[in-house]
Amino acid sequence: MNVNWKKQVFGFTWRNQKEKSHQEFCTVPSYLLAKLPPNSTLQEAITLPNNLVTVFHALTTDLSLPLPWPRPNPYAPEHSSAPILIWGGSSSVGQYAIQILSYYGYTNILTTSSVAHHALLKSYGAKEVFDYRSKDVVADILSCPSIKGYGGKIPFILDCIGSKEGSLRPLARIAGGGARVAVLLPVLVREKEEGEEGGKGGPVYGMDVKSEAEWREGVDVRGVRTHFYLENTFFKKKLQPEIMPTLLAEGIV
Repeated sequence: MNVNWKKQVFGFTWRNQKEKSHQEFCTVPSYLLAKLPPNSTLQEAITLPNNLVTVFHALTTDLSLPLPWPRPNPYAPEHSSAPILIWGGSSSVGQYAIQILSYYGYTNILTTSSVAHHALLKSYGAKEVFDYRSKDVVADILSCPSIKGYGGKIPFILDCIGSKEGSLRPLARIAGGGARVAVLLPVLVREKEEGEEGGKGGPVYGMDVKSEAEWREGVDVRGVRTHFYLENTFFKKKLQPEIMPTLLAEGIV
């Protein structure tokens, strides 16, 4: 990608100091950047790069859901009507995940959020939205009509929260054998850590998603490692320079 002087660009950069943002100058390979579409502002684009990369990487690599680019027209994915649960739909990753899945024709998207965000997430393409604060949220999800045609099971789950108590434990009660679960890392294991003298330390995080909940046999649970998306040669070439600005310019996200 050739970028002229004073051209506005945006992107997800992280690998070393010379590439990182929040400095006057940085040196970045073109495959980590996108040109800002003429109908968009930097304010509109600022939350897109790392969150959109996470969505594409998690859905394709960890959940094995195809997101072909360019999207064929017409296009009906193999699992178009399969239940897909996004835990934490009002998070940045969650909102983009719902929009991307809807764009690709996945029609049975379930998600959780506070009640205040239910209408917004349905406008993005969520079929059912559940209040994660409800003590009955697990029962409500497992009894919803949208999963009855799949034997009451949800084959694909994306955890956008990554919290032992807040998401992993309820999801371990939802995920049945054969389900694929992708969890954003790191996992919040405890809010605070006991200090040596009884004082309170900071929160404790972990990277082992399998050991932080009692998963049923046959559940494929994985931690999402967004930085590894560059191992996909197609995404390395296309995801930030082409896919990201196109989706933004067309109002998909």
